[in-house]
Amino acid sequence: MGEDKAFDYLKKLNANISQYTKSGSAPVKAAARGETTVGIVFMHDAVAMQVDGFPIKTVAPCEGTGYEIGSMSIVKGARNLANAKVWYDWALSAEAQSHMKEAKSFQLPSNRNAEISEYAPRFENIKLIDYDFKTYGDTAKRKALLGRWDKEIGASAQ
Repeated sequence: MGEDKAFDYLKKLNANISQYTKSGSAPVKAAARGETTVGIVFMHDAVAMQVDGFPIKTVAPCEGTGYEIGSMSIVKGARNLANAKVWYDWALSAEAQSHMKEAKSFQLPSNRNAEISEYAPRFENIKLIDYDFKTYGDTAKRKALLGRWDKEIGASAQ
């Protein structure tokens, strides 16, 4: 879509937004309670509400949707580096990631051999956008985009 077209779209969409939350899962919780009609959230949060019995339908935009990749790091100079590496290797294993379904965690695991909950969204059913991690993962670009949103959209939402 491009940045300018995206901001034009967001300005128009803003007229239909009742609130911008600080919590990522708050919109779907409000929809689950009937306080709002639509909650824009990560799909795994909506799936969790469905599994808990709320009348929520999880959908992805047909035009495509963004995504996140969770990460973890070992801090340079860590006091317990050997143990950190052992934990890291365990957390990345198929065995450990297969426990996600027991914990009602519906994200897709990074280990392709991990068992996935029957309720978790599947990549093959979702059109993903071509996300430029190098550009939009850059701290300065992120700060500039958030500043622009605050100025052009966020200020009018208050």
